[in-house]
Amino acid sequence: MKFKSLFLLVVVFTLFSFSGGKSKLNGTWKLVSQDLVRNGQSHLSILEDVNGSQLKTWSDKHFMFVGNSFSGNQLQQSFGGGTYDLSKNIYTETVQYHNVASFRGQKVQQFLEIKGDTLYQIFPFGGIENYDENNCNIEKYIRLD
Repeated sequence: MKFKSLFLLVVVFTLFSFSGGKSKLNGTWKLVSQDLVRNGQSHLSILEDVNGSQLKTWSDKHFMFVGNSFSGNQLQQSFGGGTYDLSKNIYTETVQYHNVASFRGQKVQQFLEIKGDTLYQIFPFGGIENYDENNCNIEKYIRLD
């Protein structure tokens, strides 16, 4: 009887250890900085310093974001969502919803990297895990859940 119980416990543990589980990307992330690199010069913006914020959420195949910032006294809001594909570090969004109509239907390819509870999205992306380190935008997110 003890052997059967032990065997059953091992089988159950083995099955759960090989289950897919959720992606490391799934969850809600807060944008904390944007680094605009032009001709090798960094122009880092810490969002809380410029009165702005953005959240981005991923599920298994969908993403959505919502954010706001001030331009002078004018509040600017942004929101959108759609589907995505992630293959290694190559991340491609297909924008289905966006507050700017011209973005709808666009495919956006980026380099995506997760280090612990920090996520980096880098674009424009040149393909085959390649981006121009001297001319790119780097968005840094921290995990909220």
